[in-house]
Amino acid sequence: MAKRMSKTLAAEIADRTLAVLNPNNRLLALGAALQRHGFPGAAAPPDGTLSDRAALIAWLQATYASLD
Repeated sequence: MAKRMSKTLAAEIADRTLAVLNPNNRLLALGAALQRHGFPGAAAPPDGTLSDRAALIAWLQATYASLD
């Protein structure tokens, strides 16, 4: 059974990722946060997602909150 991500955790990961000032390092921060919480790394989110909190939360939910 795949691990599911809560809405609260998705928001926390998004906030920590967006706190990284250098946009080029946000993908690294996202990957580290996902790994730290036990989620496998995914392909990079769509363009613009790493600069918009709502879009990043939505992507995390769509990617890791499925009922697989």
